[in-house]
Amino acid sequence: AWALEGLEEETPVNASAVVSLAGVMLPWPGGLGAYYTVNGSAFGGAVTVPLISAYVPDRVVQAAIAGTFDPNEMPDGYAEHIGAPLTLRPGPFRENVRQVNTLRPHVVEMETRYADLTLPIEILHGEADETVPLRVHGGPMAERYDTVHLTPLPGVGHMPHHTAPEEAVAAIDRAAARAGRD
Repeated sequence: AWALEGLEEETPVNASAVVSLAGVMLPWPGGLGAYYTVNGSAFGGAVTVPLISAYVPDRVVQAAIAGTFDPNEMPDGYAEHIGAPLTLRPGPFRENVRQVNTLRPHVVEMETRYADLTLPIEILHGEADETVPLRVHGGPMAERYDTVHLTPLPGVGHMPHHTAPEEAVAAIDRAAARAGRD
């Protein structure tokens, strides 16, 4: 979204390059499933979100985070470091599911403008990412747009910046060099 800001004119908000670390880029097929549909609804926000917030055990939160890293290991202390239990407070929980529920229409709209992007785009994406699958997002972006350079990471899930930090830094360095900002 930031890369699309200011395309009509030269402004200080214009990005020089983009680095995506396993990011959502294209509309995905199908829906989000019952979890987001129910919890993102008015009923879910009033009933299921407070119940989940009050009763979900810590092991469920730990498992959800571990699933994001899968097939890689979550770093020791990661959940505590990011304040994972705070995501279960009713307010942030509601906002998260509502944001996820409204993401797809924004991505659909943004995609209509991607052909206008001329800046360097570096994508670092795990081949084993099932949270934001490479085959749906990073892969098709690299196939469609000449300004995209994709670095697929075999055996890496949705957290390449944690499991392959050297590759993440290299992607940032490549983007800066391609943009003449090194």
